[in-house]
Amino acid sequence: MNPPPARGRAPSRFVRGRGRGGGAYRPYFYFRRNGRVIPARGNRQPNQEESGAPGAPGDDSPANRQPRGWNRTASKRGGGANMDCSFLRPENYAAPEDGLQVQSIAVDNPRAYSGWRLYFLRDNYEEGNELARRIMAVEAHYQRNPHNYDSVRTRDRGYFPLSASDILHDAQLKEVWPDLAKDIREHPLRTLATLSLAMHTVVVNHLLDNNDSTPTEASTPEMYIPPVTRLRKIYVRPVDFVPVETMEGISHSRVDTLFAIRGTVSSVGEPSYSLTWQAFRCSRCQMEMAMRQRGTFQPRPYQCKRSECVARDDFLPLRSSPYTRVSVRQIIRLEESSLSHIHDFESSLPGEMDVELRHDLVDAVRVGQEVVVTGVLKLQELGEDAATGDGSNQMQAYLKAVSIRDAANIKRKFSDRDLEAIAMINAEENSFKLLVQSIAPEVYGHELPKAACLLSLLGGRGDETEAINVLLVGDPGIGKTKILQSCAQITERGAHVSGKRGAQSAQHLAVTFAGRNKRVLQAGALMVASGGGHCTLDDVDKLSSKQAILLQCLQSGQVNLPFPGAFASFPAQPSVIGCANPQRGQYDEGRYLLQNINMTPALLREFHLVYVLLDKPSERDMSLTAHVRALHAGAKKRARIAARYALKPKMSDSMCEATFLVPAAGTEDDKMKTEDDNDSIMQQDFDLDKRLELLAEDGDMDLLPPVLIKKFLAYARQEVSPLLNDEACNTILRYFLELQGSAGQDEGECSQIGAGQLLGLIHLSQARARLDLSHVVSPTHVRDVIALLTESIAQTSLKSSSGGSGTRGGGRGGGKSAQLRNFVQLMQKRSAALGRRIFEYEELKEIGTRAGILTGIGQVVEMANVAGYLLMKGANMYEVVPD
Repeated sequence: MNPPPARGRAPSRFVRGRGRGGGAYRPYFYFRRNGRVIPARGNRQPNQEESGAPGAPGDDSPANRQPRGWNRTASKRGGGANMDCSFLRPENYAAPEDGLQVQSIAVDNPRAYSGWRLYFLRDNYEEGNELARRIMAVEAHYQRNPHNYDSVRTRDRGYFPLSASDILHDAQLKEVWPDLAKDIREHPLRTLATLSLAMHTVVVNHLLDNNDSTPTEASTPEMYIPPVTRLRKIYVRPVDFVPVETMEGISHSRVDTLFAIRGTVSSVGEPSYSLTWQAFRCSRCQMEMAMRQRGTFQPRPYQCKRSECVARDDFLPLRSSPYTRVSVRQIIRLEESSLSHIHDFESSLPGEMDVELRHDLVDAVRVGQEVVVTGVLKLQELGEDAATGDGSNQMQAYLKAVSIRDAANIKRKFSDRDLEAIAMINAEENSFKLLVQSIAPEVYGHELPKAACLLSLLGGRGDETEAINVLLVGDPGIGKTKILQSCAQITERGAHVSGKRGAQSAQHLAVTFAGRNKRVLQAGALMVASGGGHCTLDDVDKLSSKQAILLQCLQSGQVNLPFPGAFASFPAQPSVIGCANPQRGQYDEGRYLLQNINMTPALLREFHLVYVLLDKPSERDMSLTAHVRALHAGAKKRARIAARYALKPKMSDSMCEATFLVPAAGTEDDKMKTEDDNDSIMQQDFDLDKRLELLAEDGDMDLLPPVLIKKFLAYARQEVSPLLNDEACNTILRYFLELQGSAGQDEGECSQIGAGQLLGLIHLSQARARLDLSHVVSPTHVRDVIALLTESIAQTSLKSSSGGSGTRGGGRGGGKSAQLRNFVQLMQKRSAALGRRIFEYEELKEIGTRAGILTGIGQVVEMANVAGYLLMKGANMYEVVPD
């Protein structure tokens, strides 16, 4: 473009809109009004007519100063002809697109409602219409219930909660507004504005009454008293107006309606601040007006909103006005936590939805927190899809939040059909066996590890620290990953991390930063599963770089995140169910547990139950082969696979197992009453693995689907809070003292259980009672837990083959061969010390207890009999064969 003419020069080529070389005049700064392009007067040099005016050249007086703003009329530019200015403009010039969208309002509030324009921008107040009657009815409802609505607190906070049970049951309000519940669902923005305006009026009237009764004090040099300012906008936070829905059921056809979703906060974005409204006052008529501000360009009024006023300039910006609003905006992402959906973490992820937070809702949540968000469904345009022109995926749904509640205090709702199914599960004769066999039915056997994982899923409730950690160690391909995946599917709130992916999976364990500028805070698996959830870790030994973070989380219950010059900590108290593979590819029974896996002793101590799963020949190989063949036969046969091909355990007549393994006729309570109270708990063989095993006569057992197991566990965790009675406490105390005494009999041996494991025993007993939907923990529940714990200790804390003692931190490897070796060695030493070789079965059982065999002593005695270490001499009489 040619340079503008100098001052004092004759009328140039720019006078009639023509430039050198022809073409229309194109101004630097302009704006559009009514389809016409109008140049800004203050952004170009004046022509001769303007420069010839008195005092024009070099006169800086206010009277002769060039006016500023967009107030130049089109009559000075060629009679108002339309000007073509479709050429590309630099972005730092005036943006007409933003100017076309700018809206301004006049603050002409009625006398009855001083904050009308804060809530209704386009509607004018009409006395006696339907909107006015509704506002008066809601205002009367607030005044009739002052105990539910605190005016002073609402004024200070700027918002107030509104419960559906309080306002929908008001008979007087129903007469004026019968469709309030329907309007707040279908037209939420206008309905919430009506409710907020009514509360705004109540608070203003309350302030006026207080000011009339209390004299106004002025500021003094000794004490500053802030001036009384006008009340700002009040926001309503509705509660329980709509039911919680799944994210999959939200469709784009229901835009601008109210929804409620429940999920875990997986990521939190950085808050952004922007000026959305700016208030101005006309210097001539003192009219207050507000103009919407968008983007980086901040427009100013170019005319007064009052029709009688002709002011075009000198509008004073008002910073303290309630119509000057700085908006705070934050985007979070929710990960759905629903009981009706089963997610396969290996192939898919749970449903996600973005939520927009405004005003006081910003920074109201943290990563890993489970919340219930109520908001209005909106659509946002995706830039990448919009550029391609494909209209199928151009719009993405998001939720504009109007209320957020912590889900820890909100109970889940179950339908009548769900409650009927839960009652049928509880009515089963052996519901424990049914639930254990329904976990990973494709994995044959391993009832005790499955039972431990089931009790871990039943432990942990909200803020209570009831974490139960389970670790499965064993040979590859035995089914540990399948058990973990099944637990991740049926847990109420969980996360799954696979160590097979190496460093990529390790990064998703704690808190990470993502986004283009690394300003989006993402929650890891430990954070998502916090608050009573469960985190399943596949191949914990491969997460060696993050084992320190896992240990810190299990010990302190929080995850730390260092910043430059700052330090942050996030609460994280999940229950961990993990598995690990041996370093050499196969578990070596002759080596310690810590020598088989890559794990620190401190981390191993945090697991309450540790099981060793070995792939070794047994009498179940024929059943296992038939089970695998039936597993691939068809999907319809999988429900009864384990029951169809299970074999009965072989009973040995030479050992007279019927006298001490098979329960006598009568109920379990009768059996408990006949036992001597002085018998050692550790010497009682409960045979939990046999009671949980699927036998041939159980072929008609229908295994439960994962969805039903998930709902049953959620109901039991929510509704049942069992307490220990005196008998259960005495049983736990006896077991703990006997375990401590047996560990201290041998010199140099440390305790097998500590205070942390004792607390875990109590939590396991409560979880076992919760499985039966019992509010009292009975000794029967404690005995099942003792059987699980003793088997775990027997497999991981056995004496070495040399007879030396070691600490629990050594974690010795366990197996039937190692148990037999230790049992035979101690039995021969006992025979030499007593000078006799004939022993009764009870004496052998006591020797097995000293050898660390706390469960399954009958199998060890049978193995010793077959191997020739023992000879059957009569009923429950055995002879020790000398070495």
